[in-house]
Amino acid sequence: MPSTKRIWVTGASEGIGRGLLQHYRTLGWHTLGTARRPEGPPEADRWIPGDLSLPAQRTKVVDELLNDGTWPDLIVLNAGIGYLASALETRPEDADRVFALNYTAPVELTRMLLERSQGRPLHVVVISSIAARFGQQNLATYSASKAAVSLWAESVNAEWQDRSHRIQLILPGVVSTDIMRHSIGSDGQPLGDRAGTHRGWSVERTAKAIERATRSRRFAHILASPSVRLALLLHDLCPSLFYLLLRRKP
Repeated sequence: MPSTKRIWVTGASEGIGRGLLQHYRTLGWHTLGTARRPEGPPEADRWIPGDLSLPAQRTKVVDELLNDGTWPDLIVLNAGIGYLASALETRPEDADRVFALNYTAPVELTRMLLERSQGRPLHVVVISSIAARFGQQNLATYSASKAAVSLWAESVNAEWQDRSHRIQLILPGVVSTDIMRHSIGSDGQPLGDRAGTHRGWSVERTAKAIERATRSRRFAHILASPSVRLALLLHDLCPSLFYLLLRRKP
């Protein structure tokens, strides 16, 4: 029999999502994963494939998730897509694609699960990005999508204060994954080898930090170094100085 504790992670084929499956499996949880790939990684006890940017696929995935009568104890909405292009180069169809997965998917999945909760508590963790906190060159659309889902989650948190449901927001900084290679550019194609290299937290460290966050009562968690946290404080207090320093950064 599977553990009584069940976690469902979207965007679980690699990166942070797969790291979460692996970490929670070592803790004895029953792991469920979703991504577009038809076959899941070995860390998933159960795999529910689907393209969550498509409405019909979201409905299919939720139906399959709940078809055995069980209810997930923790839901991590991690699926997302990166986008690297200047604001003027951004094509409307690419912006729609980014928002469909980064914003609409977590919003609609939460709504559908809430409708089917039948009095059962819902614990949702939304994975946003530190990019939601400040503007950067060539990240206007991506940052806007992450800012949108962050503010949505903050609003839901206010609505759920007197209910049994919980929502939390995670804003990771740079994590060493292939997200940049999979990000799309102004031509709508994955960047692949065009993507620059970046180093940050390991997937394992990030997964452990997210797990610790879910055990806290705090709503928002920034996963970044003290220097990055200080920079964010500077952005809030004196944005002109923040962007001056950002432009001078090599």
